[in-house]
Amino acid sequence: MNTGIVTFATCGYAVINGLIGEQELAWARKMTDALVERYRSGEPSARAAGVSIGDASRQHPQRNPDVEPGQYSHEPFIIGDLVALEPGFARFLCQQSIWTCAARLLDCAPAEVLFHFSNITRKPGEIGPAVGWHRDADNRYFASDDGRTLRLLIPLQHMSAGNGGTAVVPGSHLHAETAIDTALSPDVPAAGCLALHSGTLHGGLPNRSRQNRDVIVIQFGVRSSHLRAHASEAMALSSREDFLKVVNA
Repeated sequence: MNTGIVTFATCGYAVINGLIGEQELAWARKMTDALVERYRSGEPSARAAGVSIGDASRQHPQRNPDVEPGQYSHEPFIIGDLVALEPGFARFLCQQSIWTCAARLLDCAPAEVLFHFSNITRKPGEIGPAVGWHRDADNRYFASDDGRTLRLLIPLQHMSAGNGGTAVVPGSHLHAETAIDTALSPDVPAAGCLALHSGTLHGGLPNRSRQNRDVIVIQFGVRSSHLRAHASEAMALSSREDFLKVVNA
């Protein structure tokens, strides 16, 4: 973990191996597969919390060339508000290892860490769209004025350049103007995570392999930050203690 903290501070990202256990990974896959099937079946709550491959491809055709949007209107690209859709995600999200990692990378006391939101972002084999280059600090969904937010990307399959894995520009969190010439795609094993500083420039190529690339994205912040954007998701701005109260109720 110490190596990860140093890398995160200097490069704006870190690969953390073994963040969750194999049992928790299997559980996350099972819940994710169930949500995907609910989305495909047209369940209103799942559809309302998501974006389809078809819609993403229609909005940004250059990010998913040779994919016909109309064929994938029921295939999810993003499914959000996980706890609202599947309460079992509350138990998954309150794992001590996840919160300890967030506190260390945010350089704050564990009690100061707050959950912001979570989603499943998918790049299914052969049809997964690219993700445009961006910095999470610039988003209008859930962001703080001081930029003290962190995203953990927990892949459910091994993530690499070969299956459209997230690419990062090392050190870009320290520079407002950064070219993508030095971008790289870290290999991240399933059950590990890719931690991203809110100022790190990142994106990703389409997935044209036969391997799926599904990740659980979790954003954390600190209690003292003033928020300029705040989505109303289940458990937003909750501490781990708040999660534990819900899980143990």
